[in-house]
Amino acid sequence: MRFRNPASGHIEEFGEATWLWMLLLGPIYLAYKQIWLQAAIAAVIAICTGGLSWFIYPFIAKRIVRAHYAKAGWTEVADGAVVTNASGARTIDVQILPKAPDGHYRTLSEVHIKLVRWTPFEQKFTQEDAAQRLREQTLALGGNAIINVRYEQKDKTHSTAGYVEAWGTAIINESDTIACPYCAETIKRDAARCKHCSADLAGTRI
Repeated sequence: MRFRNPASGHIEEFGEATWLWMLLLGPIYLAYKQIWLQAAIAAVIAICTGGLSWFIYPFIAKRIVRAHYAKAGWTEVADGAVVTNASGARTIDVQILPKAPDGHYRTLSEVHIKLVRWTPFEQKFTQEDAAQRLREQTLALGGNAIINVRYEQKDKTHSTAGYVEAWGTAIINESDTIACPYCAETIKRDAARCKHCSADLAGTRI
């Protein structure tokens, strides 16, 4: 589950293991996620039921989270969905460039994401999933490109079932040229085909 704040563009993410965290931590997990009212209610109910409710909450964890963010005015974002900011820019318009653009650009800040798979039963994340999250962060910052991107992926660690981590630098590329994603030669930003390697660039956003 992923929820987006329409005011700031920030996206809060809940993995498939939300039920597990509720089982292990109960109201503490809700407090950690700053769902304060539900955390307080869950704590009171747990005391009144002698801890019995602790084992019920995992089954309604997703419903609680969805209700909380819906009430706060956040919108749920489906995996792979194109996110748009207030100015109309879209995540697919945020480019991941193989090198810094030759023209003028402004650096915004570093962006970072780590997608953890806590159990073998959860979805296995890919580098493209991490790249999408970097695009969303960059869009929220007002950027239109990312440079210095690097990835780290592990299928298993001593405490998780694997993760994908990505770092980059969000920028505003003010140049009308970019590097071709296939040959790295300089081309026009709106080019449909690379004049150097003849790669088809129509609809390409990487």
